[in-house]
Amino acid sequence: MSQGIILILDIGRNVSVVDEKEEKSFFQSARECAARIIERKILSQGKNLIGIILVGSKTTDNNLAKQFDGAFKRIQVLDMVTPTWQMIRQLPEKPTETKGDWFDALMVAADYYKNVLSGVKLESKQIILLTNFKKKTSFDPENIDEVLNGFIDEGYEVNVIGPDIESEEYEKNESVQLVKQFIDSTGGATSTIDSIMKYDLLFHRKKLVKGMPWNVDLSIGPNIKIPVSAYIRTRDEPAVKNWVKSVKDSITGKSSKNESVTKTKEYINEETGQAVDAANKITGHHYGQQIIPLGDIDKGLMYQSGVKSLSVYGFTSADNIQWQNLNGDGLSYVFGRKGDKKAQKVIRCLVECLHELNLVCIVRKVYNTNNLPKLNVLMPVIDTNNYVCLSMIGLCYKEEIKQMSFPTTNLKKHKCSEEQVNAFKDLINAMDLTNAYDDTFDDNEAFPVAECVSPSVQYVLDCIAYRALNPDKPLPKPREEIMTLFKVPPLLEENARKPLEKLKTLFTLTKVEQKKRQNKNLLLDNDQLQNPNLQTDAPITPNIPKVHMPTKEEVVDEIKSISTINPIEDFKALQSQNKDLSELTTGMIKAIESLIHNNIDGKYNKALDAMKHLRMESIKFDPTDYNNWIKKLKTDLVECGKTEVLNQIIENQVSFILKAENNLSSYDNEHSHEESQLFENDTIPNSTELTISSDVLNMFDD
Repeated sequence: MSQGIILILDIGRNVSVVDEKEEKSFFQSARECAARIIERKILSQGKNLIGIILVGSKTTDNNLAKQFDGAFKRIQVLDMVTPTWQMIRQLPEKPTETKGDWFDALMVAADYYKNVLSGVKLESKQIILLTNFKKKTSFDPENIDEVLNGFIDEGYEVNVIGPDIESEEYEKNESVQLVKQFIDSTGGATSTIDSIMKYDLLFHRKKLVKGMPWNVDLSIGPNIKIPVSAYIRTRDEPAVKNWVKSVKDSITGKSSKNESVTKTKEYINEETGQAVDAANKITGHHYGQQIIPLGDIDKGLMYQSGVKSLSVYGFTSADNIQWQNLNGDGLSYVFGRKGDKKAQKVIRCLVECLHELNLVCIVRKVYNTNNLPKLNVLMPVIDTNNYVCLSMIGLCYKEEIKQMSFPTTNLKKHKCSEEQVNAFKDLINAMDLTNAYDDTFDDNEAFPVAECVSPSVQYVLDCIAYRALNPDKPLPKPREEIMTLFKVPPLLEENARKPLEKLKTLFTLTKVEQKKRQNKNLLLDNDQLQNPNLQTDAPITPNIPKVHMPTKEEVVDEIKSISTINPIEDFKALQSQNKDLSELTTGMIKAIESLIHNNIDGKYNKALDAMKHLRMESIKFDPTDYNNWIKKLKTDLVECGKTEVLNQIIENQVSFILKAENNLSSYDNEHSHEESQLFENDTIPNSTELTISSDVLNMFDD
């Protein structure tokens, strides 16, 4: 079921003034807050519907204004839809010169929920009001009880984001006293813009999802089966689970979700090189260098893990389970099945026994029928305030554990004095994360386990939001709030200064230089063996196998095609073998195109030199193949956007072969110049956008 949120944003003249204490006007801060709320709802990927009501708008567009002439003016309603980036772009950039009534906007929001959106079932109906209450409402407070009862009956929740309405400045403000009644009656809350931007909207939060249980029977021996339910407590997840693919138009620069790249999958026989029908495919397994086919009879003999199960192998001491023995992608909590009081009582008894005896359960877990079985450990969890359950996490198999041997430290030379041990204790106490901040902060603990966010995930989501709103700008660096997650809190850094200085005096560190190992198996000649004192300037060659290097004549004989490494030398070598010029031209063209299209460093000297050589050879014979290729190459370069290569071709004079150079050519100086001008004018990519209608461009924007 979806959650409904209506943002009432005041854009009137009363929010346009910049206070002396603030750097921004209330309108600028409120707009940033509204954009941040919409952004967080988009990236949370939850089922949300968001509507926007503009107070103080130049136009009047709402349902109540149509029913009552002259009332509910200067209030514009933007329909409630799933939040999009376009919704943020549509927020007004500047305030207006008119004023609107925030109380009338509350009535318009309530009417929108009741009458306009009546057919949609919503889990919650929130109304968030962003105004500074400088405009006094015209509502008569004597009728407030009737309005409040209507809000309570419909289940509306009114929240206020704006100034600090609890301060002495707003004690005598009638509008503030009126909105407080809505907050108290509907169970809403109030907060300042600075506070909600600093704490609630500072980081991206995961959407709240109702936990789905994994129901199974916990089997202990052949006769005991306890109905249990496992809920995921923590799990490693990517920043974005599902990406919506779109194709970007290289000409317009817009992306479309309706177009895609078609991919086909074919099975090719390596021996014949022909495609094979998927129905004739036979599965197999690698056994060394051979592939063993797997027939239908063999499939029946394969190992089957069985049905979904959670079976106890036995019990072992909790000391045998170290952190390096654990794996998996998360942690689950196991409870007795909901509604089964006997199962809950048995699980509680099992947890208390394991805790008292310092034991854990080793279990075999099969998530679903014929899935891969996994080893897990069940450990007791006793929270006196909340719950008693078992925590379940994966265990490593023997081949997954890597043993690393370290030198022993139980030696006299490694023994520390009592003063050195106390110095480390002082450092640990000084860097206690539970007391990382002073009384000016709400919480003294730094990096709490249940609340600390992932810096990489935050930066990925920030980049997605920035790219959506700024498609042509480079991605920004991580913001300061993310970088603080990598820094030691200032108070801890100050407290640790003296203990660190003391440790430096107690421990003298000397740099250890590692000696280079020399190869003892050196190849010595007979003269060195007879006269060991003889010194030679030649380096000693280690004992390595000899490799036969081909001579220059052998390399020439091995050349069968023109490569991109030495295209000119390959061309000459093949030409000396009396190869046909048309065949050589085709190979040279392939090498040049490969050098141009697969270029990385932006240097095309090798390709241009090869073109010069090919042009000089083509002048001696029929230049038709060369001219046709140059014409096609220019078209391809313009379509690919490689105009710099086109300019270099013209500058290096490796374009068309003219009649003045070869009588067989159909190109002269004037014809070549005119065609070049016409060619360039007709293929400017930006001119294509002029032929696209505005409706098509709007579709790409959406």
